Amino acid sequence: MVVTSPRYLDNGYVDGLVRDVQTRTERSRHSADRFVMNFRVEVELYADGANQVMLVPVEMRGHRFDGAVAEGDRIRAHGRLRAGTLRVKKLRNLTTGADVSVKRKKRIGCAILVLLLVCAIVIGIVLWQQYRNSF
Repeated sequence: MVVTSPRYLDNGYVDGLVRDVQTRTERSRHSADRFVMNFRVEVELYADGANQVMLVPVEMRGHRFDGAVAEGDRIRAHGRLRAGTLRVKKLRNLTTGADVSVKRKKRIGCAILVLLLVCAIVIGIVLWQQYRNSF
């Protein structure tokens, strides 16, 4: 089958109509709740002189969503294809003109903050010991 449509490429790009939108919340004991949105994108393929439709599963997950996607919206997204599902962090809703994105907690920021706090405590202890030994 020869595909001549640029609407779906193997590099993780998809452009089409949203179908079967589902949202859920994943709860965790050790971190904040994570929101997950799954839907399929109806992609028209022009192959061997005939139109065909392919449904591409898409997933967005994070701690907060900015924007919205509804049944029948036309979207354009780029992401990583994993186990047959396109995982995206940001997409363009062509129907509304809005950017839809998912926000994740930045763990590196927390790690840097903890590291700076530990360094400040160690420096404080060293300075306190030098101060006490000076008398």
